[in-house]
Amino acid sequence: DIGRLNEVVIKGKREKTTDRTGKPESTLSKDTLRRSLGGTLGETVSETLGTHNASFGPGVGLPVIRGFTGARVKVAVDGIATNDASSASPDHAVTVEPLLMEKVTILRGPETVRYGGGAIGGAIEVSDGRIASARLSRPVEGRGELRFGTNGAEKSGAVKLDTGTGPWVLHADAFLRERGNVAIPGKAIDEAAVREQFGIPVPSNTVGHIANTDLRNQGGGLGLSYVGERGWIGVSGGLLENNYGVPTGSHSHTGLGSTSTDQGVRIDMRQSRYDVRGERRSDNPWISTVRGRAALIDYRHDELDGGRTATTFRNQALEYRLEADHQPAKRFGGTLGAHVVDRTFSAIGVEAFVPKSVIDAVGLYAIERLDFSWVRLEAAYRSEEQRIRPDPQSTVFGTTRVFPQTTYRPQTLSLGATVPLPRGTHVSLTWSRPERAPDVQELYSLGPHLATRTFDLGRPSLRKESMDRWDLGFGADWKRAALTLNHFRYDATDYIYQRSTGLFYRLDLGSLRPTCIRLQECLPVVQYAQQDATFSGYEAELVLRFRDQLPVPVDVTFFADAVRGSFVAGGDVPRLPPRRAGMEAAVFAGENSTLRVRWTHAAGQDRPGENESPTRGYDLVNVLFDYKFDALAGQESVLYVQLR
Repeated sequence: DIGRLNEVVIKGKREKTTDRTGKPESTLSKDTLRRSLGGTLGETVSETLGTHNASFGPGVGLPVIRGFTGARVKVAVDGIATNDASSASPDHAVTVEPLLMEKVTILRGPETVRYGGGAIGGAIEVSDGRIASARLSRPVEGRGELRFGTNGAEKSGAVKLDTGTGPWVLHADAFLRERGNVAIPGKAIDEAAVREQFGIPVPSNTVGHIANTDLRNQGGGLGLSYVGERGWIGVSGGLLENNYGVPTGSHSHTGLGSTSTDQGVRIDMRQSRYDVRGERRSDNPWISTVRGRAALIDYRHDELDGGRTATTFRNQALEYRLEADHQPAKRFGGTLGAHVVDRTFSAIGVEAFVPKSVIDAVGLYAIERLDFSWVRLEAAYRSEEQRIRPDPQSTVFGTTRVFPQTTYRPQTLSLGATVPLPRGTHVSLTWSRPERAPDVQELYSLGPHLATRTFDLGRPSLRKESMDRWDLGFGADWKRAALTLNHFRYDATDYIYQRSTGLFYRLDLGSLRPTCIRLQECLPVVQYAQQDATFSGYEAELVLRFRDQLPVPVDVTFFADAVRGSFVAGGDVPRLPPRRAGMEAAVFAGENSTLRVRWTHAAGQDRPGENESPTRGYDLVNVLFDYKFDALAGQESVLYVQLR
């Protein structure tokens, strides 16, 4: 019958920032990940609601979740932490290469109990695809990508290949990224801000570029998996090398072994990682799935001052995770887990301001869900014990400090409820009380830190940090619009932070002084302290879909987010991101072409904290055009151009 067509059913799923559970989490994958991809993990997630990038030059981009970063945000690759030095200092990069990522999930809800106190502010779970969990549909699968950037003559590329037959899957990947100094209009250093902060003129500056911001990253990995009918198991190994410069700033470090005042501080990083992962499914409802993960990680970076090694940081870790899912009833299920970490952190050299320490942690946790037609309930609990055994520490003052073993027992409890409402809407409320043990650098720092240009002081008497966290969320997904609203309030007890003391460490005298005459001869002193604090903020996003009213389909998105932190005793919590608001228009020109224009306004930060200077606001405009086509024997290709 010529007049009759066969029925074609097309099923799809729009990408959302929240799911039916109402959990405050976001996912980047496939096209959304490619559009957001930056040179660092922080830059990649920076356009997600409530998430920012803590940049220390283009070589470093640490994710900031609702104002928290460093030791409060855990970055993990398929369940196992990166175990680098990024939590110890803002100039240390995360050992995750964005070009090799398959999926990124930003977690802010009950699921963070998997990662312990290091995720008190949130967690970012990255999947790299090195260990396959499914068989291949073709003999060879893969993808490749080349990128070229005009600023700094940036060049980057990556390739990922999977091959195999039957249950066996072999994976290989490699990447390379390099760029020169960041080009800018005008001067690199805000001389007026330096005079306001320190009352001292800037000794040197650059015009037209930011000195010492070039980089070269490279690495790759192999993976082998066996995928059976009821599960899979695999092993992988990878190597990452990263050599990047830290922006020179307002002064150099003559007097600490440097022979050059122009080359600045560079970080030469290398990490090897070996993973074993597996999963086994069964028909037993009490143990429906068992997952095991383990990784051996050897991290090292040399901080080069004037071309010579000033300090070597090392972090050697062995981490295990075992989880079991259960579903004894249709409406009830959950996960039980055990988590063990054994790592050794050390710093050797001129900048060895942290003693060599052995950190052991053991945690047990449970996540349980009860699902009814009118409400979904979720509860999570974790109990862990963390022990820190520091070695005696030689200080820049010629003394030796000896510390006893320190033991902390942080716990986390979380309760949440999500109520579905008519017409694709839901409202959720989550309360949680996580606790975090102080990290090594917060307890024992004592000495100059060249890359951040500070003299860091720890506090061995720090107590556990805890928070009472409330999250209220509303989500809706209609045919012509989608709406996401989140409001949060965190009441922190014994919040740990770095406070600018107003003192200086004189390099030539080797002592602390209340004043500084020349910045190249002294370092501002910052000390870890504790106070009760309150954090509150919101995230909002409205998507309007014009699919029939205009000649071509158009989506218009309005967004805004903010976080504010203040100490209960008075004053502002330092180093929090400013308020943001903006809009994005996406024009779908045919089935294969998309044009996106995004404008973001960041307000000035006029609440910088004690002895800190405010920063001005800025506007950011991004334009992205991509075109999909078939090439190379029918393989899908994407050509895109992005302007920032």
